Amino acid sequence: MPRHRGSVNRPETWVRVFHIPTGISVFCDQERSQMRNKEKALAILKSKLFAVALAQGVQIDKIQPRHTKPLSNKLIREYILHPYTKVKDLRTNVETPAATEVLDGKIDLFIKAYLQQLNHTTSVSEEALDNFK
Repeated sequence: MPRHRGSVNRPETWVRVFHIPTGISVFCDQERSQMRNKEKALAILKSKLFAVALAQGVQIDKIQPRHTKPLSNKLIREYILHPYTKVKDLRTNVETPAATEVLDGKIDLFIKAYLQQLNHTTSVSEEALDNFK
């Protein structure tokens, strides 16, 4: 929920948006305006619904509520920048000491490991794995 910041007389600007059929909710308090928070929360909700629809292979209005999984409740990577540098992918347990490269966007190592992990549980095409060699 919202944290107490600043003046007591400050109006609350946070917004929580629910998608009732799936039970997905989004909380936003980043902006100073309630309207901007609402727009941002709706945009995040739409992207979450789109991701769930892609995962289920259906259109947004055909999403099965029982088959939805939490999208952002689990950490994906752990970054240690001091006293030494290390990045660990918590889904695949892959580690690398090149934290600055990962922060610059070079995450092919983690993508390849995740695709290989998916390949063991489901059938991911070899072509998808070859694209990251």
